[in-house]
Amino acid sequence: MSEPLLKLENLQTHFFTDDGVVRAVDGVSYEIHAGETLAVVGESGSGKSVTALSILNLVPSPPGRIVGGRILFKGRDLASLSPAEMRAIRGKEISMIFQEPMTSLNPVYSCGEQIIETVVLHEQVGRRQARIRAIEMLKLVGIPLPEQRVDEYPHQMSGGMRQRVMIAMALACRPSILIADEPTTALDVTIQAQILELLNRLQRELGMAVLLITHDLGVVAETADRVAVMYAGQVVEYCDVDAAFKRTLHPYTSGLLASLPRLGAPRDALRVIPGNVPNPARFPAGCRFHPRCPVVEDRCRAQEPPILTFDGDHHTRCWRADAIAGGTLIPFGEESGRG
Repeated sequence: MSEPLLKLENLQTHFFTDDGVVRAVDGVSYEIHAGETLAVVGESGSGKSVTALSILNLVPSPPGRIVGGRILFKGRDLASLSPAEMRAIRGKEISMIFQEPMTSLNPVYSCGEQIIETVVLHEQVGRRQARIRAIEMLKLVGIPLPEQRVDEYPHQMSGGMRQRVMIAMALACRPSILIADEPTTALDVTIQAQILELLNRLQRELGMAVLLITHDLGVVAETADRVAVMYAGQVVEYCDVDAAFKRTLHPYTSGLLASLPRLGAPRDALRVIPGNVPNPARFPAGCRFHPRCPVVEDRCRAQEPPILTFDGDHHTRCWRADAIAGGTLIPFGEESGRG
């Protein structure tokens, strides 16, 4: 396999607050190759978005700071670059779509002007040529009458149209990697499907890699090549998308899958993972999932599990992974707790 386009090595991003050090990202490692889609999943507060912001050096400082690890993009460590060097990469080589387009777009500038600004900054072209590019991008993302819409403001567009403008802006300079942070949040189901299909089509046409941050495991099953499951600031399972659904090796991933509603199942059959994600300023000792885990044992409470590897490329952070892989232990299943 070729060298990864982006590789995180033991990334640590902490926030220094009056209540203590918040270890939002605490030893995250994963990689993404050209043309690949990597989905990052997990509950709110697991560190997914902070990891993405760390890649682009957008963590607010103070109180946040990258305190350890490396972010290797085409062999360069982004964490060591100067602000000017990072600005040259951000928006051109690596772009990001944020969760809420209404707060991400500037309300006092037209949508076209915001795309034009990106193109002028990174491509060193005149405004006339940049405007032509902006119209082309609006057309590419499926906005009707792009010659007219280029001069409209965010409040004049629907939520789905604003999200398309965000995508047009992110792709205007043909980035190598697109980070999509919950790109369909607050959109109705029909528009969600349209946006996801648009991203898939553009990825095929432009050949870019996509880092997709989402809560929706259905979206993961349809679009991702690999999956990184995050919990309490760490990646607890990292594998091929098929393995994530068919051969899960971490109890947390099993819990996420078990909590999915199933067609025809009675209402009381819906399962939940008990408890909450721990406070990142006060993580429990041992495995961070152990207070919520149905197959916990004494070792889990005392010692933090190492990263174990199965089948060459299936990684998990669980003391009981051998038993789960062997089928003698089924977390969040009828045999949960056996062994």
